[in-house]
Amino acid sequence: MALAKSHTLSPRKSNRRLAVPSASVRATNAPRAAPDAPFRPIAQRWPVAVLAALTWVLTLPLFEPFSWWPLGFVALAPWLLAVCGARPTRWVYFVSYGLGVAFFLIQLRWMWVVTPAGYVAGSFYSGFFFLLAAWLVRHASSYRGLSIVWCFPVVWVMTELLRARGPLTFPWFLLGHGQIHLRPMIQIADVTGVYGISFVLAAVTGLLVAAVLGVWNQKSAAGNQSVRVGRGAWVHGLLVAALVAGTLLYGRYRLSFDGLTPGPRIAVLQGDFLLEAVRGPQPVSEAEKVETYVTLMNRASRHEPDMIVLPETPWNMLLNRQHREIDAISKMYHEEFIRRANLFDTYLVVGSLSVEPQPPGGDLTELRFNSAYVYAPDGGEPRRYDKIHLVPFGEYVPFRHTPGLFWLHRFLNDGPFNPWGRGGVEYSLTAGREFTTFTMRTRPPDSMEACFGITICYEDVIPGVFRRFVVDRLGRKRVDFMLNISNDGWFGRGAQQPQHLVNCAFRAVENRVAVARAANTGISGFVASDGSWHDVVGENQRHPRAGGIDYRVARIQTDPRATFYSQYGDVAALACTLGGLGILADAFVVGWRRRRDRQVATERPAN
Repeated sequence: MALAKSHTLSPRKSNRRLAVPSASVRATNAPRAAPDAPFRPIAQRWPVAVLAALTWVLTLPLFEPFSWWPLGFVALAPWLLAVCGARPTRWVYFVSYGLGVAFFLIQLRWMWVVTPAGYVAGSFYSGFFFLLAAWLVRHASSYRGLSIVWCFPVVWVMTELLRARGPLTFPWFLLGHGQIHLRPMIQIADVTGVYGISFVLAAVTGLLVAAVLGVWNQKSAAGNQSVRVGRGAWVHGLLVAALVAGTLLYGRYRLSFDGLTPGPRIAVLQGDFLLEAVRGPQPVSEAEKVETYVTLMNRASRHEPDMIVLPETPWNMLLNRQHREIDAISKMYHEEFIRRANLFDTYLVVGSLSVEPQPPGGDLTELRFNSAYVYAPDGGEPRRYDKIHLVPFGEYVPFRHTPGLFWLHRFLNDGPFNPWGRGGVEYSLTAGREFTTFTMRTRPPDSMEACFGITICYEDVIPGVFRRFVVDRLGRKRVDFMLNISNDGWFGRGAQQPQHLVNCAFRAVENRVAVARAANTGISGFVASDGSWHDVVGENQRHPRAGGIDYRVARIQTDPRATFYSQYGDVAALACTLGGLGILADAFVVGWRRRRDRQVATERPAN
């Protein structure tokens, strides 16, 4: 391998071997181009499109339900080769954006059944992150002469973190997610989060592309003579090899931990009821849902679990005290949960809506929460957690509680593009405020005390939300295990459910905490603190599928380790983001200087 300055070859050697560019190429160079311009072997448009299409094909089986982990090291390489090796700049950016849109259109296909408009808009929005990555990597490698081996992973991690933060939070389809079945690789997540795995994969990709460009460079300059490997190429190769080896060795070390202790015995229940958005004109009755879950509870109780967990909103009910006082059906469900918790001598966890009336005269007549209730076997009022991270437009319309902007909330809620708010229907929920944890005691003879938290629906997808349950304000671990209750019946039965399970598995590794999941349509089961899942509903345990009515009972294993990630979060990804933002600022400054120089050149009088 031999690489140009931006591809790890020393500038002195690069200058002797590079062929002198033609006049047409020199004419297109920017006024302030770097002294050692990068080698651009791709001069036509069609190879750029072909290389981007190849990346799109390679990413198709990268995530669940396939998770072909070797593709994570090479899937982005053809596109990156086009970005760094092509001459027609605007065409590169156009193709990069098209690749991003196509990537999300195929990966997000399960969203179509819920919101076709949101599916298309989300895909076109997310595609910009591919364009942003192409622009910054091309600028860093060509203008500043930075190595692709390192600038690409920095920029790529930045785009993943930006996509995972803000009002349109969606940390789905991160490059590291495809490594879920390579367990030694994913253990580094307890330090860096999933972004650290993405960094390692992107570094390998950058090294491959830099090597290809270096070989093309030498052959072009030396007339297809034998290729000599530059010292810089070896250095980058050894560093990347050490990075991969160190990640795998760290993973082996973490997997060798033998300090797990048996925890509570938990039963998770799974119904299989599609929601109205996808089930068609013949809905399943609420009575049928109740009968199904009561049957599952009775069957699971025979295994004498310490806890039985039902999904998020298994059927329509409101269990908070204010509503029970005015609604006989809600009171009946509440009393039945108390009775069964006492009868089975077990804790019952169930998801339900909560509605709290508000004083007259305000903008809102009531507040509605997505809640989880914990019924203890000794009876009494259940404890409650209200979901904090709500899904935009799925669970709330923005600006509902923003002073002076309630009118904008009404416009977005009642507008023709919002099918759930038509006719003035106020469906927005209110976010909870406290990361509530609960305490339970197992059955005799163990009679051990255990602490746990509950994430509802996509809260187990958001790393920053999940870890707030695991550690207190002083960074001390405060839970022994976590629960996730979800209703994934919105999305039919397809790829969304196993992909949701993968996200949950990374939360388990990041925080070294086991998770029990109960989800309508799936995938219900148990995730260990090393990211492996077991006792999931369905026959295929390695690649579980959505659907099926069943239950699973297992003893959860508690992990005492408090992790760097739980305490400090995405500091590694934030470091990459700072580097990427530095490249972004430099690109803007360079662009401004180029426009200024062109303006000065056009205004200068002719001799």
